[in-house]
Amino acid sequence: MKLEQRALRFHTRSEALIGIVDVPERPLARGMLILADSTQYRSGSHRQFTLLSRLLAARGVAVMRFDRMGAGDSGGESAAQALDDVGAAMKEFFIHVPEMKESVILAPGDAAGCAALYAAQDARVTGLALLDPLLPRCPNAAAAAGEPAQVAEAGVRYGPRSAADRLLRRAAALGFPIRRAVSRAGREATSQGVAPALAQALAGFGGRVLLVSGDAVPGGQDATRDLAGQYPRSRRVEIAHAGADVRCSAWRDAVAFACASWLGSW
Repeated sequence: MKLEQRALRFHTRSEALIGIVDVPERPLARGMLILADSTQYRSGSHRQFTLLSRLLAARGVAVMRFDRMGAGDSGGESAAQALDDVGAAMKEFFIHVPEMKESVILAPGDAAGCAALYAAQDARVTGLALLDPLLPRCPNAAAAAGEPAQVAEAGVRYGPRSAADRLLRRAAALGFPIRRAVSRAGREATSQGVAPALAQALAGFGGRVLLVSGDAVPGGQDATRDLAGQYPRSRRVEIAHAGADVRCSAWRDAVAFACASWLGSW
């Protein structure tokens, strides 16, 4: 199938955002918007989003990925209102692919909360694919969970200091092995905050959810199990050694095929 790749420039809050859309020759009615987390830009870690876009576009799925405000090639400071960025990108996506009637949002890590909150307010979004979802960090998601927002020098950090941070500092001060502390902290933060926060964000969304979990994030598999139990219209896929930051091509392919299979199952 022939594919066309288009570079996009659109605006939100007077700032220019840069995106790329992969358009198949005959696009299906359901597309995918990729929302990068706070540590990545539109290509994804090890070009994960680029490769996923090509695989899905070859199957007829139009895919758009973009840089949020303050990330990659987009203008402005780090996004203070990520929901506006998603809304602007979604509008542009439907303009460039008029054959598309609905879209899913793929969101790794801390982008999951923003994706869930946006999906609840846009009826065109019928599904969410969440890769190793973490506690939401966009201010909108933090506010929904009743959490204050904090700004760090090296970028924007949202929500209160995590259990992982507190335990890591405490362990270092007392001379405990750092690796053991990080593992325990990850399990603590995940079990206490991730699933409840995302479940709250998902409460207003009536579509389908794909939960992809690797074992790279301590406690992440337990969190996605909890979410799957709380959200009945979800499918959970466990991929050994894979995560939002997947380096091996076999793991990337497994994540891509899980998404492609889910997209075609309903």
